[in-house]
Amino acid sequence: MTAEKAASEGNMRGLCDITKKLSGNHRKSEQPVKSKEGEVITNIEEQRNRWVEHFKELLSRPAPLNPPNIEVAPTDLPIDVGPPTMKEISMAVRQIKSGKAAGPDNIPAKTLKADVAVTTKILHILFNKIWDEEQVPTNRKEGLLIKIPKKRDLSKCDNYSGITILSIPGKVFNRVLLNWMKDFVDTQLRDQQAEFRKDRSCTDQIATLRIIVE
Repeated sequence: MTAEKAASEGNMRGLCDITKKLSGNHRKSEQPVKSKEGEVITNIEEQRNRWVEHFKELLSRPAPLNPPNIEVAPTDLPIDVGPPTMKEISMAVRQIKSGKAAGPDNIPAKTLKADVAVTTKILHILFNKIWDEEQVPTNRKEGLLIKIPKKRDLSKCDNYSGITILSIPGKVFNRVLLNWMKDFVDTQLRDQQAEFRKDRSCTDQIATLRIIVE
């Protein structure tokens, strides 16, 4: 694909990738990493084993010795826990961003949104099966762990951040559940709670407090 074609099609991600390659502003997909002892690993298989070792240590943290004692909320939320409806699934599909990368099942978001009506019918059957059997498919619990380099020595595994790419159909399922909960949960939160809430911001609260103080 050329830059001109990407621009004419409105493919901004493709245009950005091509521009980076032409300008030389891109990194190799793989480069040698160092072992714990500081030795450079050049063998691809050994590099993969090193990454597995690194992320296992990073993500497999032991349970805290003194976990906080959090009381269970006394109020049950009046949420209908019946199987998701076609309307709810259709809305969730439309809410997923088209540019989302595909997870382990290799189903990108744009595929689901190409024909929302057909997608909704298929997912309605799947979600009802999950509801009846009370069992989520194994691949919905899996993800692709992608390493993101930082601006330091990239031969050290510690200088990478990791993000997990999950299944898009699984995200639709999660979105249905989130849509059920968010309105009811919002009524239980204090007005002072701004972070992670729609149309609210901690920055706005700080600015308001500063104006009051001044």
